[in-house]
Amino acid sequence: MIRFLRYNQIRRGLTSSSMLVVAAAAVFVIGTTWMVSGGGGEIEDIGETDLFKIIRGDFDITIPASGELSALERVDIRCQLDDQAAITEIIEEGVTVAEGDLLFKLDDQGVLERIQNIEEDLVSAQNTLRNREAQLEIARETRDSELQKAQVKVDQAELALLAWREGEVRTTLEQNELEVTTAQKDYNRLQEKYEKSVELFGKKFISKDDLEKDEIDMIRAAANLNKTRLVKEMYEKYTYKKEKLQKESDRDQALAEKIRTGKRNDASVRSRQDDVEAAKKTLESKQERLDKWQEQLERCVVHAPSAGMVIYGSTINRDRRGEETPLQVGKKLYRNELVIVLPNVDHMAANVKVNEALSGLILAGQSVLLRTDAIPDAVINGTVMGVSVLAEDGGWRDPNRRDYRVEIKIDDGHDLPLKPSMRVKANIHVATVVDVLYVPVQSIHRRGRYTFVYKAVDGGYAEHPVTINRNSELYAEITNGLEVGDQILLVDPPAGTVVERIDDGSEA
Repeated sequence: MIRFLRYNQIRRGLTSSSMLVVAAAAVFVIGTTWMVSGGGGEIEDIGETDLFKIIRGDFDITIPASGELSALERVDIRCQLDDQAAITEIIEEGVTVAEGDLLFKLDDQGVLERIQNIEEDLVSAQNTLRNREAQLEIARETRDSELQKAQVKVDQAELALLAWREGEVRTTLEQNELEVTTAQKDYNRLQEKYEKSVELFGKKFISKDDLEKDEIDMIRAAANLNKTRLVKEMYEKYTYKKEKLQKESDRDQALAEKIRTGKRNDASVRSRQDDVEAAKKTLESKQERLDKWQEQLERCVVHAPSAGMVIYGSTINRDRRGEETPLQVGKKLYRNELVIVLPNVDHMAANVKVNEALSGLILAGQSVLLRTDAIPDAVINGTVMGVSVLAEDGGWRDPNRRDYRVEIKIDDGHDLPLKPSMRVKANIHVATVVDVLYVPVQSIHRRGRYTFVYKAVDGGYAEHPVTINRNSELYAEITNGLEVGDQILLVDPPAGTVVERIDDGSEA
């Protein structure tokens, strides 16, 4: 299903320069279309304003874009030698090659010298391996002995922690609980005694001195109760945790020392193992280097992996930087330097840019008409393959502009000599709007929440609200607000000619 953007979305996405171009193009296309068709709406010159008469008809929603051609398939041929090498033979640029054709040759003298040196080093690598294997067994025996000693200390620390947890902690907790219980009972007894003494003192059975003694005993019992509770609380909150941390720390330190001992001895064993492995790898490395440089020797002669047109890498880099020296016999190539590109010109594509306000209209599968600057008279058919995920900015010239890249596949069977990087202009067909009222987009205005046109009325022009549905860069469909035969302004009205505004409906 084709999605359409509201006019206000498109208008916000276009720059002022884009709107001027669209407006000029719209006036030209509208005038040309109606003069050719000979009927319906027409552009009339009334004073210094342009009028458009509303008709019912059809219009295409198309999006113009520009960009350049590229190959859908290409193969990059790079220099695979580790050292620089001069070109001794190279194919001519621009020719079309088949798979297996010779592309270029490189000087192989340096590669041959390296192969000879590596072969001499292979013999000396075997003696080192035997001398390092004996030391490995000694390091392993030393490691086992040291680990046994460290394990004894770990076992002792764990036993001390267990004895403290199962013995001392339980004893202390029970003792503190007993003292709190005893102090509580003593306090309750003395409190009851004091309360009875108060009654007896009131009846004059005991003296005031006896009453005060009982009160003092009760106060001492209360203080003792608080003290025992505090001792119990301090042990549970602090002393227990402190001792626990200390015991666990002793155990952890023993474990850590065991780990350190293991690591030290493991490092010694690994060092001996590394020596052995190094000797083995040295031997293997010599063989691998020999194999590698024999492969490098083969890479001094490069054939085409697939068919395509030959384009020098220097040509592509020159287009980007402008300072690349052309490829030729005698030129030295560095590692991974792009030497030749083989684009498949039988399957071409166009990469064009579309403003972000219009990108939502473009879907894969839409038809496209293209023209190249090199062959302007030829019309090429294409199909949209997709739209880029991220937008690109307009650079320093227009940093606020956002464009999306659209990839268009050029249909086969055109028989045109197309080449990569040719400039191309595309006209993407989005949809055809059939049998509707429509107006040029430059006649539409917005203020606040209102969308309106300037409609010709007696005595001047009125701001007339309209409802817009689908639109292109040239036309917008009107679903409400205008009828066939109405005339509207294509430009802003001259000063003093607006007789009615939609804000309050009053006469201007």
